Amino acid sequence: MGLSLWLVPNPAQLQLIQKVLPKQPETRPVSAASYPEITPHITLASSGKATQDAILRAIPSTLHPITVEFQKLEVGDHYFRSVFISVKKTTELVALHEHIMAALDRDGASPSAPAFPHMSISYIADEDGAAERKKAADELRAITIVEGSETGTDGTETVVLRCEDSEEGRVCLASFEGTEVWIVRCEGPVQHWQVLHKISVTPDVED
Repeated sequence: MGLSLWLVPNPAQLQLIQKVLPKQPETRPVSAASYPEITPHITLASSGKATQDAILRAIPSTLHPITVEFQKLEVGDHYFRSVFISVKKTTELVALHEHIMAALDRDGASPSAPAFPHMSISYIADEDGAAERKKAADELRAITIVEGSETGTDGTETVVLRCEDSEEGRVCLASFEGTEVWIVRCEGPVQHWQVLHKISVTPDVED
C-alpha cells in the first residue's frame, strides 16, 4: 500500500474508541489476519508512489481540529473495509482531503482514498467470508453501536459508540475531534505498519 495519511482522534477519544473495537473471537476459529489491533482513523490519502517528503508537502501549512461525525455502521467486501462507520462529508473534512489529494496528484503520486470518508472498525480476512463480517457487525450492534438513536441536524442517519461506563455515567461518542495527522507506512501485516510522523493541529482559539 505504501504511505498513508490518517486523521486521528484526540488522545482521550482514541483510547475510548480503541477499547471497544472487536478483538479476535474466542468462541469460533478465524484467520490470524482477522481482527488485528486498529488505530481509529480516517484515511485522507494513500499512495504507493509518494515519498515521505511529498506527503509532508501535501499537508496544509496550518491544520485545525476537524470534527468527524459518525453516520452509519456498514459491512464491506474488502479486507480494509470489512466493518466500518461511514462518516459525514463535512466541508472541513472534504477540503482537507481534496487539498492533499490534489497536491499528491501534482507530484505524480497517484493518490487514492477508497470509500472516503470512513473509520474502519474491523479488518476481516476474505477467507473468513461475508458471514464473519456480518457476525462482527451484529455483535457490535448488540453491545457497542447504537443506530438511529438520534438524527443529524441535516436529517441524515447517525450512530453512537458506547465506549465505557463509569461512576459519572455512560460515555458515548457520536463523533471524534481529529487533532493529529499521521504519516503511516502501511506495508505487510497490520501489526507491522509504522507511524513515521505525527503532525498536531493548531487549536482553535475561542473568542
